[in-house]
Parts: sequence; C-alpha cells; structure tokens
Amino acid sequence: MFEVIESGNIVHIKANGKLIHEDYEQVIPKLGAIFEKYDKVRVCFEMTDFHGISPRAVWDDLKFDVKHGKQVERLAGIGNTAWKKWLMGMGRIVFHHAEYRYFDASDIDEAMDWLKEGAENARP
Repeated sequence: MFEVIESGNIVHIKANGKLIHEDYEQVIPKLGAIFEKYDKVRVCFEMTDFHGISPRAVWDDLKFDVKHGKQVERLAGIGNTAWKKWLMGMGRIVFHHAEYRYFDASDIDEAMDWLKEGAENARP
C-alpha cells in the first residue's frame, strides 16, 4: 500500500507492506497528476514499513519511473535496513540525473529539510 503526501513540488511517498500490482493501479494516477503540474519534482520515498514487491509491481514501478524519471530533481530514500538502502541505491539507474541521498528512518526531518532546500513549491 502507498500513502502519498503532496506539498508543492515535493511528494512524500510511503511504501507499506508488500507492494502489488493493485497498489500501483491506485497510486499511478495520483502521482501522474502531481508530475503533470511541475517541470521538476522532489521525491521522498520512505520504505520503513516496506516488506517487498511482487514481480508485476516491479514492472509497474519501472514503467512509471522511466516515463517520469527525468522530472525528478532530488530523491531522498528513507529506510531502516541495509537491504532497503541497497534497493534505493538501485534507483540511481533510472534517476541518474537526480540528486540522491539515503537517510536512516530516524533522520526523516533532515531528509525533508534537504528536499525543501531551494524548492520552487509554487504551482506553475
């Protein structure tokens, strides 16, 4: 399941449990609408309660990321285990042009401050 919190051109996505195709069917329209509003988007992807992803959901994620990846200006990965840090690091393949930082779950305030630094936060 996903929770999406939009604040200007900053979007905070919380991934909870095991993600499946149906989760992406619900979240992709929401995220697509946010990405349509802005040339550049800053993303906080929080995986503290994340337990895995189904193969079909991986494909859903990859399709969205490839389509909108160039719009991501900054990406903050939030996690609480080494494997989540590794998984978030794999996102650099698609988001290679974005500034990327990984933060421990205890440093979420620091991550959000980093995303807000110099953000436009105004609707076009």
